[in-house]
Amino acid sequence: MNSSKILITVDLEDWFQVENLRALFPHSTWESCEYRLEGPVHALLDLFDSHATGCTFFVLGWLAERYPEMIREIHKRGHEIASHGYNHQLCTEISPVELKEDLQKSRELLEDITGEAVSGYRAPSFSVTAELINLLAETGYLYDSSYNSFSLNSRYGSLDGSWSEKENGILQSATGFYEIPVTNLEIARRTIPWGGGGFFRLYPLSLFCRGVKHILVKQKYYMFYCHPWEFDHGQPRVKGLRPDFRFRHYVGLSSNLIKLDAFLSQFSKYDFLLCSQCCHG
Repeated sequence: MNSSKILITVDLEDWFQVENLRALFPHSTWESCEYRLEGPVHALLDLFDSHATGCTFFVLGWLAERYPEMIREIHKRGHEIASHGYNHQLCTEISPVELKEDLQKSRELLEDITGEAVSGYRAPSFSVTAELINLLAETGYLYDSSYNSFSLNSRYGSLDGSWSEKENGILQSATGFYEIPVTNLEIARRTIPWGGGGFFRLYPLSLFCRGVKHILVKQKYYMFYCHPWEFDHGQPRVKGLRPDFRFRHYVGLSSNLIKLDAFLSQFSKYDFLLCSQCCHG
């Protein structure tokens, strides 16, 4: 096997919970929306089974309450269950008290469903803050995976300078807390988004794979992220979206599962890790 490591992560949220759709689907409307999560989740699970690939699912607590059996199935099929918070609120938009409650509620809910400790967290829209990191350590988490170095998205947060690199881009604080960043491509001192999501749907597969191989040569670690709704071509086409939001949400949906299958085949000789496995050794 290749010594380089690949982490596949899934942010478990439904189509109407995406931040780009938030103005049209505030939290108060969620109960009345069409739930479409099960189809794409099971398609992803079958795909991961076919490649013998273990993944980390960052699960939204609001959905876990409504789909406990699905969360148990994800767990039974060998994947890690981590937290994506409860209400998908940006960490920069709620108070420290509300954020701590959200972290505790989502973690306890997921642990009750799976019967195992939840050690990881990813902030909605990568909205990491120093306050979040402190609260995660306080509430019993072992690692965060919210840092995205692409600075041109105003929702993405940042880290302070109190981290040391443990191995291949994974960071550790003086207190032993871990940050497992989303991976981007660094070329000529520029950061190009390469972690997955809409960029995976947009870029040609051959180009995307070349970029990932470049990253793996440089740091021998690559993290990919996606969402179940990105594999649901039949989801409602929402009217009234900003043109850029519309493009970013719907581009490449119809071919995305085939594309991910091909991507996993391209890197089949690499080791695939769960996020929690990066916090040991």
